[in-house]
Amino acid sequence: MEESSSSGEGQRDASVCRSDDQRFRLTKRDRIRQSSDYRRIMKKGVRYNTPHFHIRMLRNPLGIARLGITAGRKAGNACARNRIKRRLREYFRLNRDKMPSGTDMVFIASQGAAALETKQLFAELDRFFETKF
Repeated sequence: MEESSSSGEGQRDASVCRSDDQRFRLTKRDRIRQSSDYRRIMKKGVRYNTPHFHIRMLRNPLGIARLGITAGRKAGNACARNRIKRRLREYFRLNRDKMPSGTDMVFIASQGAAALETKQLFAELDRFFETKF
C-alpha cells in the first residue's frame, strides 16, 4: 500500500490559476453602481433595442466595459427579475471580450425577457454584439 505524501507534488500552484480567475470575475469595478452614473448613461447614452432588451451605451474614461441592469415590474415578479439579472451578469462575465472596451452599458429588461431560456438570451445578445460591434 502506498503512503500518501504531504509534499503536495500533485497540486498546482495557485498563482497559475489566478490570471484566468481574474478574467472571469465580476468585481465592483465592473458594475455601474451609482445612481448618478445611471442617470448620465440614460440621458446621454446611445440607444439600441433587441426583442427583449433596451440597451444604453456611453463611453467611459476608465477603459473597461461596465455593466448596469434595470428590470422593472413589467419584466415580471421579483423571482423573474432576479433571474434576468443573474443571466445578464453571467453573459457579461463570460463574453466581455465581445463588448466594446471603455463603454458603460445599461440593459433594461422588457416584458417577455423573463420567459427566455438562458441559451435564447445568450443568442439574442450574441447577435446584437456581432451586428453592432
